[in-house]
Amino acid sequence: MEGIQKMKCSSCGTMFMSETQQSKCPTCVEQQQQDNSGGGHAGCGCGHSH
Repeated sequence: MEGIQKMKCSSCGTMFMSETQQSKCPTCVEQQQQDNSGGGHAGCGCGHSH
């Protein structure tokens, strides 16, 4: 398994394993994509009211 590094999410601070050296963990990336596509979703588990 080469190219996988332990990264710290710049958004929530969670440590995660990343192959692409992205600065955000998959959870935050997914939430950001949901928010950008209209959002308004309740109970996504992120603890924020949208």
